[in-house]
Amino acid sequence: MFLLMLSMSCGDNNGKATPKGAKGRLSVEGYKVIPQPFNSDVTATAELMAGEQVELMAPLSGQVLDIYFKEGSKIREGSPIMHIDDRHWKAQMVGVKAALITAQKDYERKQALLEVEGSSQEDIDKAYSTVETLKSQLQQLQVNINLANVTAPFSGQLGMRNFSKGAFLRQGDIITTITSLQQLKVNFRLAQEYKNSVGPGKKVSVIVDGDTMQASVYAINPIIDQQSRTIHVRALLQQDPDNMIMPGTFAEVLVTTDFVNEALLIPTRAVVPEINDQTVYIYKNGKAVRRAIEMGNRTADMVQVLQGVVAGDTVITTGLLEVKEGMDVQVQLFN
Repeated sequence: MFLLMLSMSCGDNNGKATPKGAKGRLSVEGYKVIPQPFNSDVTATAELMAGEQVELMAPLSGQVLDIYFKEGSKIREGSPIMHIDDRHWKAQMVGVKAALITAQKDYERKQALLEVEGSSQEDIDKAYSTVETLKSQLQQLQVNINLANVTAPFSGQLGMRNFSKGAFLRQGDIITTITSLQQLKVNFRLAQEYKNSVGPGKKVSVIVDGDTMQASVYAINPIIDQQSRTIHVRALLQQDPDNMIMPGTFAEVLVTTDFVNEALLIPTRAVVPEINDQTVYIYKNGKAVRRAIEMGNRTADMVQVLQGVVAGDTVITTGLLEVKEGMDVQVQLFN
């Protein structure tokens, strides 16, 4: 008696012992497939990057004469950052300027003498070459002097420095970093089947620490990644000056997929995963019929079926561990 009562208490509509209906049929629940409007949200992990960021490096080797910035401070584009010793180039410039004046006068004099055959064309060409060479030297010295006065390439916030006034920096040594935080680049990837759901100007939701903000897609890599079969997408997020988000903060992106006016949806619990296929059982003429399906987007409890199910079909949603191909079933609809 104890064993009999135990056996009868183990019934469940989700695949355990299921009550038999009339004439020994398996009693199950079913869902009738009806076309309906549908869109879904796809969630992806995002990388938040600074709108602009660069490591400022010493453009020339030399001793640091002045440092004009404070670590971590904000700076405007074109503001001075550091001054490298440029006195030897300025001294050379004085001499080159004087030599250029003399060479220019010599060139003009020889041009005038050519008219009275007091000089040759060869003399004039040499004098012209001297003038141009000195001009080139003057320009190079001016370039070095400009490079020695390092300025901010854009407005942003400065990082740290690891040297002091009087230090000798080699060309390429890091001065500091500068980061623009007015905008953030939202870097994320989506499965290739969602390629038609994003495009330039598409709005996506960015979730950071429970707060949701809107970003606008501005770039999509035209090549699908061969390893992950994903597309690379970037969006721009305008920062709130009163609640600035630091680059590198963990974030998620919510992308609304394309709207389908007449989608075929079934409950996710109706899907039976197999080794190579996703399958469902259809109620047809009193029997269970197995069908392989192709799934699309999904929500928490519904999944879109792209192939394998047609409008009007009734999919079996309970007793799926017990139901077999061709089995007699009795279905009770719940939608």
